Amino acid sequence: MRTSLTVKNPGRRFLGCMNYKEKNGCNFFVWIDPETCPRGLEYAKIMQAKKEELEKQVEVLKMKNERLERGRQMVEEENDALVVKLADLTEMNVNLTTTIEAVNAQIGARKTREIGPSYCRNIIVVVVIVFVIGVLMSSVNHNYPKKNYLYLP
Repeated sequence: MRTSLTVKNPGRRFLGCMNYKEKNGCNFFVWIDPETCPRGLEYAKIMQAKKEELEKQVEVLKMKNERLERGRQMVEEENDALVVKLADLTEMNVNLTTTIEAVNAQIGARKTREIGPSYCRNIIVVVVIVFVIGVLMSSVNHNYPKKNYLYLP
């Protein structure tokens, strides 16, 4: 038993020889199902048209899917390259940060050696100047008569 897939007899079952249409085949052929009504044939044509439209959409979607897959592969390859680049840049950043920290430590040590004594020397000079000015001012103030600012007439 087989099923017809033609537009005239859609889905209609029949019995027939496998070699019915061939030269050496037998002529045995019998319909099992009754003939399809006119409305059924109309409906079959509509369904066939929808099927063909859906098959076209499937082909369009397959092509679109292939294009998207190629794009995805390209993005994945680019992403892999960027991951490698990021790893290289991260390693370079760590190395540069270590170098900067070492240079800053050397600069700090130099500043401590160079600025420390001069800073102390500057403080000593300022203290001496203030002391000398204080001594000079005290000797100058002794020469003037003292005024009593609290005196009221």
